[in-house]
Amino acid sequence: MYSQNKEKIFFYCLSPASPEQAAYQHSIICLAEGLQQLGIPFYGNINYWKTSVIEDSYLVCHHPEIRADDCQVAVISGRWFDYGHPFPENFFHPKRKYITIYLDDSDGLRTPSFRDEFRKFDYIFKCHYNRKIKYPNNFYPWAFGLSNRIIEATKDQPDFQERNQTLLYNFRVEHSLRDTVKTLLLKNDINKILPLDETIDSANPGSFCAEDYLQWSQSGRRHYRSYYQRLKSSVACAAFGGVFVPAFPQNPKHLMSRILNHILDGKMISKIDSRLRIIVQWDSWRFWESLGAGCATFHVDFDGNNFVLPVMPINWKHYIGIDLKNVKETIQRLIEDTQILAEVSTAGRRWAIEHYSPVPTATRFLKVIGKDHLIK
Repeated sequence: MYSQNKEKIFFYCLSPASPEQAAYQHSIICLAEGLQQLGIPFYGNINYWKTSVIEDSYLVCHHPEIRADDCQVAVISGRWFDYGHPFPENFFHPKRKYITIYLDDSDGLRTPSFRDEFRKFDYIFKCHYNRKIKYPNNFYPWAFGLSNRIIEATKDQPDFQERNQTLLYNFRVEHSLRDTVKTLLLKNDINKILPLDETIDSANPGSFCAEDYLQWSQSGRRHYRSYYQRLKSSVACAAFGGVFVPAFPQNPKHLMSRILNHILDGKMISKIDSRLRIIVQWDSWRFWESLGAGCATFHVDFDGNNFVLPVMPINWKHYIGIDLKNVKETIQRLIEDTQILAEVSTAGRRWAIEHYSPVPTATRFLKVIGKDHLIK
């Protein structure tokens, strides 16, 4: 039964239509798992994220007698609008007593949350936050983070010394940043110290056990036991995600910004001076999966590219952030410091779990919206 007295949180969720149209709401899952562990009640407009292949149990549960108006916080994620849904009926009605939250983890430079009607939200938690972009006042930096599914899939790791001395570089989706970095790494002889493993594990859902099939279908085909095993068996993993866009104008709503992004693709922009471009869409499941699996995680330098997370990682301590203007320096440091990969592996995983597993994610969320009194 639901709680009559406690403050409650309400999630607007979408039902998966198929593995190809799963409407995977990762940001809601991470937050709800943390709230659950903190003992804070939450409900949904539907049952979402099945937690058992045997029982009819869900992470977010629908109770017909509980609506958003019965709660103190109402949350919508980016998938809601990515799938073409309008705002829930009377969501912003003048007598509402709930705080309105939008979890914006959508891809692209100009996501729906830049539209004028989204200024009505009290808080917009924005993934892919870049300091060089001009955001509306209700935006706050956020992250994909770690769900319990990812943490469970990446546990039971071998000793670092037993891992393959390879850099896992097996992306399914093309990003202009990935192509650029791969060219630079190969040009600077990365294969001499860390050969690239570009193996892409083929999907055969028919061979999955019931638990793996459930996770695979709910996550939009993102859950592969063989992939997680490959992660745990590699000393390093490339987590480069993102596309290049012009640095000016800073406001993605500006007409010139839309025109430039329409006529220039990421590959063209990657060739211009670094001062005239920025990287967007840089956060990814791969980044967090790699950290969770204890890989030495490769990305570009966060500070140097103006990436913002609520708690920032330290380059060469928690991850290996490449300077695109000087990739040779990265290669040379890897050659000279033979212990750096093992050290980054341990520190990176510890940092990710300490700051971005479900409980710290939910705790941070509650503090930002002024509901930290709910934390026991």
